[in-house]
Amino acid sequence: MKKNLYNFLLSTAILAIFVLIATATGQEEAEKEVAEQIKNEPAMQVTSVDLYEAYEANEVSADKKYKEKTLEVSGKVIDISKNPIDESEIIVKLNGLIDNEYEIMGISCYFDASHTDEAATLSKGQNIKILGLCDGKLMGVNLKGCSIKK
Repeated sequence: MKKNLYNFLLSTAILAIFVLIATATGQEEAEKEVAEQIKNEPAMQVTSVDLYEAYEANEVSADKKYKEKTLEVSGKVIDISKNPIDESEIIVKLNGLIDNEYEIMGISCYFDASHTDEAATLSKGQNIKILGLCDGKLMGVNLKGCSIKK
């Protein structure tokens, strides 16, 4: 019985390590992909509210228009946090609803650890532009490989 529990815990720990490595590598690769796509075609400009509303109205249509495309999303910062699954990853959320201070979904923008200093300067309520690759909707709209547009 103890041996089975030990094997289970060891397997789970190894799997968790692989997931963390894959996630961290995925963000760096996504950011490189965004940079490459911008070289080939300009980013689509959209407000966070318009992007959120498009996904709320019709996820299939919004995916067809935005998913796997580089977006320049302008909006208001509603949250700045570390990813609870991978604390080296940063999540900046932009508003999806107009001036709703209690909003929790919005647009989740995922940054790798190289953007920690930039993220540390942000504040809730600040209007910014973020470049990222639209990853569709899962409990809110997600952008990966993000960087802040100056």
